[in-house]
Amino acid sequence: MVKKLSIIKSSNNSFNNSVPLVIVGGGACGLTAALSAREQGIDVVVIEKDITPHGTISMSQGTVCAAGTKAQKMLGIDDSPEKFYLDVIKKVKGKTDKDLVRLITNEAAPMIDWLTDSYNIPFAVDTSWKGLGHSVQRLHAPPLKTGEDLLGRLLQAIENAGVTLITGANVTNLYADDDGKIKGVKIERPDGNTEKIGLGALVLATCGFANNKKMIEEFIPSMTNSRVFTWENNTGDGINWGMELGGEVADMSSFQGYGALAFPHQLLFNYNYIIDGGFMVNKLAKRFSDEVADVSGQGLKVMEQQDEVAFIIYDEELHSKYRYLNESKKAIEVGAVYQAKTLSNLSEKFDLPISNLEQTLFEVQECKKGIKQDTWGRDFRGSHQLKPPYYGIKVTGAIYHTQGGLVVNNKAQVKRKKGGFFPNLFAGGGAARGMSGPTCSGYMPAAGLCMAMTLGRIAGINAPKVL
Repeated sequence: MVKKLSIIKSSNNSFNNSVPLVIVGGGACGLTAALSAREQGIDVVVIEKDITPHGTISMSQGTVCAAGTKAQKMLGIDDSPEKFYLDVIKKVKGKTDKDLVRLITNEAAPMIDWLTDSYNIPFAVDTSWKGLGHSVQRLHAPPLKTGEDLLGRLLQAIENAGVTLITGANVTNLYADDDGKIKGVKIERPDGNTEKIGLGALVLATCGFANNKKMIEEFIPSMTNSRVFTWENNTGDGINWGMELGGEVADMSSFQGYGALAFPHQLLFNYNYIIDGGFMVNKLAKRFSDEVADVSGQGLKVMEQQDEVAFIIYDEELHSKYRYLNESKKAIEVGAVYQAKTLSNLSEKFDLPISNLEQTLFEVQECKKGIKQDTWGRDFRGSHQLKPPYYGIKVTGAIYHTQGGLVVNNKAQVKRKKGGFFPNLFAGGGAARGMSGPTCSGYMPAAGLCMAMTLGRIAGINAPKVL
């Protein structure tokens, strides 16, 4: 079993000070929750373990999926929450909480429009992303298309709104009465000093548990020895607190994988190169999957290859088209991306059998011409023919973040295993169950931040109502 964190049960506690709402976690969920709660006219304190907030959001591309936004309408994109809902249900093969999916797909667009209109966070549709479960272009991102950009804008927004942010503070204990009502939290500073803060309501907006080996062993045992690419504090604290209190969890076997992690550099490489016509091969220079059918599951497929590596092959046209992306710039800077004048040069760079590589490229080009159907079922139609000079990058797969967590209702309130909901405990982000179902294959691009920020706003709206 996982190690339980300490819940102190007592009806009589003294606190150094008290505030109406405490939010644990200064990432996308926590900051969005703080903004929506502050609009209700209450004092809000966000407690963040890191000295400088980073979290999973800082490692992301800062994209959020939402349907029916003003940004989509400006581009003439016909989308709706219903289309979004149906896309999710199809991707997870119906194996998810449909009420939760309905809630998120209905509320994601209002959340995006609200942040744009009220807090000047200029979300725009990222039209470079296509498919991967989304039938419509609905990925939204701030100008720089990075998680750091989005995080910085959210931090500026909460500062302007008068939210108190306490950093470098590790929550070590929750205080609760016998009825499960949360009374306060205990925090510890890096210098060892502690403080007890009383509260009226608590939002758990902590990370998932991808970096907690014991939890991986318990809930996703098949991935026990897998490579992990996640934030160091992705240790499931909020989920553990909820379970110790008697909260219900679901889909704990679910996670987002990623199969395009530059190796050995440990850098995310953008999937646009593959979506737009590139392909992957293993060390035998052979393709091993439909690279765009399951972007999360592709991480597992890469890890099944020899030495757990693969190679993304593309060309000058794609290199020029996407080299401006933050992930591309970083990969180029560290020398992870290789240019080759000929296919033979590329095979030498990566020690790939030239005959196999030539045959693989020939088959891909034939699929793009419509002369043959892809063995793996990928639809290459609309992709351009790759031409020299060619480019390649060596990649591996990894667990990016987990998708299971505490079960919540349409108010983001945490559900009890014995029935009903905790009176003043809310959850979102990595602490709450996602909508991706029980496996890695249900994940859709940008669903993580969509879930985090949409549930964050919902929690921020509803938490003040229980005070």
